[in-house]
Amino acid sequence: MARETGKHTIRFVRVLLVCTLCLPLTATLAAEVYTWTDSDGVIHFSDRQPQDQAAQTLDVDEVYRPGTTDAYRSSGQRTDAPSPEAGGEALSPAQELRMQLAEQRAQRREEQAEKELWCDRYRERLERLEPARRVYYTNEEGEEVRMDDDQRVALIEESKQFISENCN
Repeated sequence: MARETGKHTIRFVRVLLVCTLCLPLTATLAAEVYTWTDSDGVIHFSDRQPQDQAAQTLDVDEVYRPGTTDAYRSSGQRTDAPSPEAGGEALSPAQELRMQLAEQRAQRREEQAEKELWCDRYRERLERLEPARRVYYTNEEGEEVRMDDDQRVALIEESKQFISENCN
């Protein structure tokens, strides 16, 4: 039994010695980290440099310094002034891209809503003008006046053209 304990101790010491000798190698292998931002604004980190993207190299030893205010800031990162949109903190490139995309989506929604409003107005006007031969409207003096046929046909054509060009 004492002989088995000795074998286990020797085996344990060997494993410990091999691990101790390999430890400096792992530190040198993990010393470089590559970072890049893809076309969707997502930030990636890897120990391998990407083939199709330009990447920044982060030196891991210099990136993390506990107890400092710039613990995760590398020399390649921006140090912009705080942005009011982020609540006083500087925005990352991905956050800026997300904000730009959100603003573009909101603008497109507003434009689409306005376009739909005009389409509805032209459709209503077409529904009023097309079947009726006699169309009446109120002029500036408040009098009810009959629209002549040339005006009515011109408004019908204008409405049809707008709807065909701008509406679904």
